[in-house]
Amino acid sequence: MGNTRTYQDIKAQEYRVFSTIPGMNELLQASPAQKAEIEAKYPDAVFAVVIASSLFNHNRELSEITQKAYFSILNGENIASVRFAYDKATDDYWKRHMWDD
Repeated sequence: MGNTRTYQDIKAQEYRVFSTIPGMNELLQASPAQKAEIEAKYPDAVFAVVIASSLFNHNRELSEITQKAYFSILNGENIASVRFAYDKATDDYWKRHMWDD
């Protein structure tokens, strides 16, 4: 049972990792007027925030894709590589389910 992680453990890790992402502090503290410029300058920070804020989706498969990206970021993987894998998995998902009702 030594591998049990609580929500608090995960959020603490998120705080530690996200604070090292270039532009994260600027993004989180940006005024609405500054936001677009900062988002354009720091796409990795934007991606991390979007992933963290969309971990749970009504669709299980999309949630799994997002959660995989989230934990990859927390584990220190290169964000550009995580984003590439996330985009590919998401595109593959939509190609498989484009015609679903």
